[in-house]
Amino acid sequence: MRRKSANTPLFLGIFSFAFVTGCGDSLAALNQRAATGSIHEESPVLTHVQIQIAAPPAKVWALLIDAPNWPRWQKQIESVDAAGALTPGARFTWRTNGSRIRSQVQLLESERRLAWTGTAFTVKAIHVWELKPAPNNQTLVLEKESMDGPLMAKMYSSAKLTEGDNDWLVALKRAAEDQP
Repeated sequence: MRRKSANTPLFLGIFSFAFVTGCGDSLAALNQRAATGSIHEESPVLTHVQIQIAAPPAKVWALLIDAPNWPRWQKQIESVDAAGALTPGARFTWRTNGSRIRSQVQLLESERRLAWTGTAFTVKAIHVWELKPAPNNQTLVLEKESMDGPLMAKMYSSAKLTEGDNDWLVALKRAAEDQP
């Protein structure tokens, strides 16, 4: 017969706290990273993707900060609850692939850089967009994202995140190039 250790309740309490609050950096630390346009490069799940768009940065930027209208051109996004266009410090909630994400803008440099942090269940993420003017009135869009949380690498892969972010970039390209 196996005896129950006196430390079992302590272990279960620590394990439960870690599972509920998540692993990795605190949200405050992630907010600080995002405010500088950085992601958490040591995260178990991360991606760096880019795309060239045949539209000026102003046009691409207008689509990015108009969060309430993301579902019109980005079909993976089911809904967005935001007070309007994204602004510094703005909080917004959005749904994608059945998950509800609570986000806050940490960096907004008009027509140049946008970054937000987000939480869903025990997952914490940083999402950064950078727009660079390119020749012939085009825009190079660089996007990077990191995700932290307990068992994150077991539940979601960097390859899947890359696929999703590439889909977002292709949708952004289509929307920017199709608009008059």
